[in-house]
Amino acid sequence: MLQIPSLNSTQPVIKIFNPAIKQNNRMDYYAFENPNLDKKVLTERKIIPQNQDINSFFDDISNKLFSNPDEIKKFSSLLKGGYISLSSNAYSNLDDPKSAIAIKLDPKKSTLSYLALLEDYIKNGFGIGINFSNFQNPTYEIKEINKYFKYREPSLIRPPAAMGLLSINHPKILDFIHLKDNKNYENWCFDLSVIIDDNFLSKVDKNEDITMSDGSKMSASLIYYNLLSSMLKSGEPAVIFSNNKDYITDCCAAAELKENQGLKLAQINLSKFYNTKTKSIDYNLLKFAANLLSKGFKNIAPDGFVGVLGYQELLNYMGYNYGEKKANEILENCLKTIKKEVNLNGLKTAISPTGTISRLLKTTPSIEPNKNQPMNYYLEIDTLAITQKYTDAQISKTINLKSDSDIQDIDQIIRYSKQQGIKGISVFKAQ
Repeated sequence: MLQIPSLNSTQPVIKIFNPAIKQNNRMDYYAFENPNLDKKVLTERKIIPQNQDINSFFDDISNKLFSNPDEIKKFSSLLKGGYISLSSNAYSNLDDPKSAIAIKLDPKKSTLSYLALLEDYIKNGFGIGINFSNFQNPTYEIKEINKYFKYREPSLIRPPAAMGLLSINHPKILDFIHLKDNKNYENWCFDLSVIIDDNFLSKVDKNEDITMSDGSKMSASLIYYNLLSSMLKSGEPAVIFSNNKDYITDCCAAAELKENQGLKLAQINLSKFYNTKTKSIDYNLLKFAANLLSKGFKNIAPDGFVGVLGYQELLNYMGYNYGEKKANEILENCLKTIKKEVNLNGLKTAISPTGTISRLLKTTPSIEPNKNQPMNYYLEIDTLAITQKYTDAQISKTINLKSDSDIQDIDQIIRYSKQQGIKGISVFKAQ
């Protein structure tokens, strides 16, 4: 009988669904238990106690997502094999599986009132996205919230994580751009993003002013130069391309969300679908896994998102370099397969960082290339463009800059990303 390939020949065989096998009008089950699942990731987050068996934990999760015994068994086996995963927050609380939330704060209220609101989220491990475009002094508000988050950090299971957004036409945009200049990264719980509309870069090229939200004027070129300089120096702010000045996202900019909407995530581990015997990807199994995952996840997250991880590990197995033509073809085929099944079940696709889940599954995060490996910017952005094509939301992805990168490089990255239809871009330059 055909068996789902093991990436490690020493892995023991357990039962799992394989859609390629049909005998006596029923589906047979075969797969490999993954002894490399890192249980301590779940115990450190206090998701499961030290003495609980991780396999029984996945059985419990599956029983809560499905009522059909056959689907329960199949789903549990995919979890145990490391083929799929829910987010860590979903594992913590299936009744409220969001990992982040988008918030619109009322500037008329006191700082203390919205700190109390935010406390309810950070104590439960939720990341937070806040658009500060409706505040007169956004940098002051961000500093106050950040100060509180740092105060609370030692007593929390998960360090507070937040995204602060500001429209490019806010009168205090320069203060916002330079908010984290010369600041120790460890002092901050906030990442920053600037919302750029479709007309901004053309204003830069024509050396024209833009109209700020208070009716004043400011040089588009001046703003852009400051933005490029800060991105080169500190990697922030990131850029989001949108004409919606009230745009709100999660703490990692993985999806545009409505006010008070939570980001609910599940993941597919691409590296597990490579068949070492046929030297090819098992698209039948990938299709089945995407369908079953989105079907089960919809039961607890009808507005949820499904993403991927393990892409670089998949390329390692197949012997392809990140960004090359064949690698991009494989990525496109995988994402096309996943998106079709996910959308059929009423969910959407998004690309998130997957830091915790990649550690749990011991694979490479999201669609990231080899860690801290500067690449050809255009090849990397081309990969993002393919990903964006099959992503209903955004791509949370950072371009690693080369040591000799300059402002012109940042400018090219921003312009080429916008040209390729990517919804947002961030950069990082190792010091």
